[in-house]
Amino acid sequence: MAAEMRRSGEGHLQLGGVPGRRIIEISDERETLAEEALRLIADSFPPHDRHPTYMLRGEIEEKRRGLLLDHNYHLLAMLGTDERPAAVVAGRYLAGLNAGFVTYLAARPEYRGRKLGRQIRSALVEAFREDARGMGESDLAWVLGEVRLESPWLRMLFREGQAIPFDLTYYHPGMDLDDGTERYVLYRQPVLDERKVLPTDEVRQILYAIWRRAYRVPYPLQRPTFRAMIEELEGRETVGAHPEVR
Repeated sequence: MAAEMRRSGEGHLQLGGVPGRRIIEISDERETLAEEALRLIADSFPPHDRHPTYMLRGEIEEKRRGLLLDHNYHLLAMLGTDERPAAVVAGRYLAGLNAGFVTYLAARPEYRGRKLGRQIRSALVEAFREDARGMGESDLAWVLGEVRLESPWLRMLFREGQAIPFDLTYYHPGMDLDDGTERYVLYRQPVLDERKVLPTDEVRQILYAIWRRAYRVPYPLQRPTFRAMIEELEGRETVGAHPEVR
């Protein structure tokens, strides 16, 4: 995916590199395109798996007003033939980790199965890499994300050596302890940093950055699920790949 971005009207940037498709970075929450992209996210995820729309809208406004420094936010939309979002992806660059965290990826039902998700996600990764270089890094260390433990996509990437699922019982902020919902796993895709095993202290910092910076939870340690993850890591020197992902 080409990293070049060019202006395309007010409030967004156009990314090149996808033949026949336009990928737009949305940077004005007041635009119709922004509302359509946020509506697609809201329609694609149950309430406990996403932020309220007003919070996502606020992320875009903060970017438009130039308030973001080392934790840049991105919302990209791939336009369909009707000039409405066919697929959207969102994520945040975490400077302290030199990593990008993918928060949402969604496609309209009629566009699913066309590999649009892979294309627009690649554009987000390139945006993260630009963020890293803008912070003086030679490249991005990793792309971080969370998926259901049984995700066929994650298993395919793991077998190809392109993703490492953390050996950890993972909770996102919308989950409760033992609430019977599907299990999730946190994973990383190496870009510059190809280590297979990480020190436990570093994994704690990753979890905190995701909850505090990407999800913007004020006091993660006050949440039973976050505390459970931290306590699970006690006594461990390193964290490798999740044994249930093969």
